[in-house]
Amino acid sequence: MNLNLKQIRVENFKGIKELVVDFGGKTVISGQNATGKTTIIDGFMWLLFGKDSQGRADFSIRPNDQSGAVIDNVVIKVEATMDVDGKNVVITKTQEQNWVKKRGSEVSQLQGNVNRYEINEIPKSEKDYKAYINDLISEELFKLITSPQAFTALKWKDQRTILMKLVSEVTDQDVIVTDKKFSSLANMLQDVSVDDLTAKARKALKELNRKQAELPARIDEANKGLVQVDFSEYETQKRDLEKRIRNLEEQEGDASKVGGAMEKIQASIIQKQSGQGELSRRANEELTAQKRGIQKRIDNAEAKFAEAFRIQGKAEGDIRYKKDMLDSNRALRETLLKKHKETQEMRMDPEACHCPMCGQSLPGDQREAKISEFSNNKQKTLENIVNDGKKAAANITALDGEIRSLEKQVSACKDEKIKQNGLKAAAIKELEDLPREVDISGNREYQVLSDEIRQLEEQAREMDTGADYLKQIRQKKAVLVAELDQVKATLSGKGNNQRIQERIAELQQEQRAISQKIADQEKGLFLLEEFTKAKMDLLSSRINARFKLVNFRLFESQINGGYKETCECVVGGVPFSSLNAGHRVVAGLDIISALQDIYDVTAPIFIDNAESINDFNIPDMKGQLILLKVSEDSDLKVEV
Repeated sequence: MNLNLKQIRVENFKGIKELVVDFGGKTVISGQNATGKTTIIDGFMWLLFGKDSQGRADFSIRPNDQSGAVIDNVVIKVEATMDVDGKNVVITKTQEQNWVKKRGSEVSQLQGNVNRYEINEIPKSEKDYKAYINDLISEELFKLITSPQAFTALKWKDQRTILMKLVSEVTDQDVIVTDKKFSSLANMLQDVSVDDLTAKARKALKELNRKQAELPARIDEANKGLVQVDFSEYETQKRDLEKRIRNLEEQEGDASKVGGAMEKIQASIIQKQSGQGELSRRANEELTAQKRGIQKRIDNAEAKFAEAFRIQGKAEGDIRYKKDMLDSNRALRETLLKKHKETQEMRMDPEACHCPMCGQSLPGDQREAKISEFSNNKQKTLENIVNDGKKAAANITALDGEIRSLEKQVSACKDEKIKQNGLKAAAIKELEDLPREVDISGNREYQVLSDEIRQLEEQAREMDTGADYLKQIRQKKAVLVAELDQVKATLSGKGNNQRIQERIAELQQEQRAISQKIADQEKGLFLLEEFTKAKMDLLSSRINARFKLVNFRLFESQINGGYKETCECVVGGVPFSSLNAGHRVVAGLDIISALQDIYDVTAPIFIDNAESINDFNIPDMKGQLILLKVSEDSDLKVEV
């Protein structure tokens, strides 16, 4: 639908007593402040929707006298002649006061206002009139395509809602086909959403981190339950005692061996056997300590590898984001350079120094004013371009430095992972090469003791049997049996120690498994975050493809790595809120142009405060342009 405003007639509306304005494709209405420029827009909006140009329905439309008092008993009238898809349509709205003289009173009292409506000189009820206007175009859409400030004045959530309606939904499959790394998500996303998968992964990661934090304390508590005894030494003592008891039992029948010599021999044998046990205990104690040290190195390498993997993933994500920002600022800089060159090459149109009515050259002071105005406007435009270029250059320098720093961080993380993998592999190999228990049979000191014990035992066998000797043998046997009972009592705790050590090994294995699961969950979570960003980028690109000048930033990253919805209008990398008044109008016109194409509708575009923009900045528009400018003219001036 194409709607063009051909003429508007205003009578007794606000500060305008009577005015007729004819409009063309581009109409400039200029004059000093308070001469009625905005009142024309207010009148047209009141005619269509009963509101002023700011959307207020309770504004005052009745004229005032010089003292500020409301002027009663005048008819307020606004009439517009429009071309609607090639048909002439005249709509009229009038308002009269309703004065009523109550019974018994000689003075009439105001009972409100009465509005009357006409379409092509045919009276209409308010309901039918509003229905006709709404059929032409809704109030919301009319505001969006007739005012450059309307869209950006909306709350960001409302802007975002409108933008989302402009494109078809981006499906998960649309995102998956953009990058092979997302192919692993295809099956999972058939039944659940990305948000559900992310929530599930975050929950699992939180639970794994909690378990990982608990495991060191649990391992330490298990270690405290270990009996700090070298059971290998006690096993040696047990075997030695059992052997000696057996020897004594064998010697009980041999009474010919004299007690004194036998007692010395047996004491010497026991002492040497104890020395053998001590050698075995020390050797195995060193082996156990060595194994613990190697396992600690393995655990430390795994932890450092996982940390390097996490830091690398985050840095690579930051690099991609900052490179996108860098490309945007470089593109902005190129655009500004081109625009700066074009502006420098601009020359004043010679016709501007001639009277538009008679074609004669303007007087010298007016010609100088025209030249000065053109020069000043050109200089201001160049200054704005230079300032914008400096900002873009600063952004490029900062982003380039940040990217280089992040790339160094990624390289360092890769080196660290290779280093830790190597340390871990070396430690595992070292651990596998260690024996389960130290064999000290080849130890020189141990062999010497063994030879001496054999010699003493041989001497004992050669001794005669006697009554005293037999008594001594039995006494020694009783002592050895008592010692053996004590050793057996101590060794009874070995089984419990073994169970504790098995439990410690299980906890350590669980600790390594959880570390791997945490790394897997973080990797999966990072992939989901990458998927979400890719989906958001794809949606943003589809929406921004609708516009020529402006872009909309629909998502922003958070410190925790996630994203939140937003809607910020950006022009060449510069936020809308940082643009000057003229650039904001140009940006608003670009938005209107896109909305006109999308909804296939045009209507008059009202540019208030149009003196803030240069004519060459105004893009070509499909609909009518009505520019309201502040000038030195004391009366309204209309140029078509």
